[in-house]
Amino acid sequence: MRVAITGTTGRVGAALAARLAENHHIIPLPRAICDLADPSSLKNALDSLDCDVLLNPAAITGLEACEDDPRLAMRVNSAAPGKIALWAAARGVRVIHFSTDYVFSGEHTIACTERTPPAPVNAYGRSKLAGEHAVLAHPGNLVIRISWVFGPEKPSFVDQVIAAARAGQPLAAVADKLSLPTSTADLAAWTGALLEKDCSGVLHACHSGPPVSWHGMAGFVVREMAKLGILDAVPAVAHQTMDSLPSFRARRPRFTAMDTSRLTSLLGHPPRPWTDALAAHVAAAARKP
Repeated sequence: MRVAITGTTGRVGAALAARLAENHHIIPLPRAICDLADPSSLKNALDSLDCDVLLNPAAITGLEACEDDPRLAMRVNSAAPGKIALWAAARGVRVIHFSTDYVFSGEHTIACTERTPPAPVNAYGRSKLAGEHAVLAHPGNLVIRISWVFGPEKPSFVDQVIAAARAGQPLAAVADKLSLPTSTADLAAWTGALLEKDCSGVLHACHSGPPVSWHGMAGFVVREMAKLGILDAVPAVAHQTMDSLPSFRARRPRFTAMDTSRLTSLLGHPPRPWTDALAAHVAAAARKP
């Protein structure tokens, strides 16, 4: 299968390209070739493209950046996916578009299913929800919502914790925001399986297990580091609240854990717990100099 992938210099795009290359012909579309912020760049890339399926993980994901320039956020996260979906529909190409748990309000107390009504509370979430609608306007397309992505392709919050703990720096993390993480290794494997299945609509893709805060993830990371002998002792992780951080200018939803029952049904098995995926990531990081 000829698989085109946008944003291949990003965390998710790079992971997808590396994993799917094992069984498919990959057509990378990094920003230098396909800039979703530039309509002419997008048009030129699509005009010369020949593929069976197009994966679109590219996006503006910075919440403050989207809040500061909501028009740009809409152009990249909504208008561009809409143009991709329109182009694909005319050619019989399937689109798999990657979205986010930030389409939810965070006012829930149980995991959100694909049927939970979205109600984004910031410009980023609104632009991503608009992108979902644009892609799903064409039958056969799939929107995969992911959350708190980590992996070896690019440093994430998890890697910041690892680096700070190794350096003996004070640790602190937000404790009043809950979700479920997604590792790029698992996401790429799930996507590979979904390429072979006739599924469309919205799909939640994250790890199983109890919802966790960034503080909970940080605590888990340092405990794993101590188990592996990277740290002599388990350092304390101070509690932070979202309201205490001036850098958090954009409003953030407090609870966005997603139910993965549909993913489990499609894969034939549940996604592994986030603790297993995060432990594997810490162990891999420990082998690096």
